[in-house]
Amino acid sequence: MPEFLFVTHGHMATGVKSTLEIITGSCPNLTSIDAYVDSENIVELVDKYFDRLPDAKQLIMLSDIENGSANQLLFKHLDRPNTFLITGTNFPLVLQLVLNGKETDLTEKDLKNAISEARDAIKLFQELNLDDDDSESFF
Repeated sequence: MPEFLFVTHGHMATGVKSTLEIITGSCPNLTSIDAYVDSENIVELVDKYFDRLPDAKQLIMLSDIENGSANQLLFKHLDRPNTFLITGTNFPLVLQLVLNGKETDLTEKDLKNAISEARDAIKLFQELNLDDDDSESFF
């Protein structure tokens, strides 16, 4: 089972973890770090996380923005074996990864599939004509 480290600007990381735990129950293998919300030093928090992480554990790191400071901080740890970094994270991605990783480590193919499905989960809904006969089959 992989470990997940989710680092974001603001309270996105803990918010996503809170939502995830409502749906899936406790998720002790997901560590969420909210950057720049208080006086805690983000570099020190991440360093402490890595100090406690067993070397043999698979790690999936998640961040919110590709060129953001949280992603840049995590990028430095990609030299660690069996470690991956995914950016542009949304809730469907975290849900898919955590559920798929409950029993076993995730392959690069698993990660790519989860990213693809998370992209597909983003939809634009416009005005829906409820008088249309197809509206009942929508849900």
